[in-house]
Amino acid sequence: MDMRRETPQTTTQQAVNQNVTARYLKKASLQALLEKLFEGQTEFNIRMKEDQWCFTAPRKLEESEIDALRDE
Repeated sequence: MDMRRETPQTTTQQAVNQNVTARYLKKASLQALLEKLFEGQTEFNIRMKEDQWCFTAPRKLEESEIDALRDE
């Protein structure tokens, strides 16, 4: 009798810590962008540290995604 069990393969996504300069960037705008990009998620642990916004997201944001906020 074969007692082996198959385990379903799962894709785990590692959260990424990221820092971006705070210049011309508001916390509320960053929060809104992250919620738009990562639908259903609202907690990104956004905090200010040494004139940089630090946050945790499912993937690293591209500079172009962040720069678009600064242009608003």
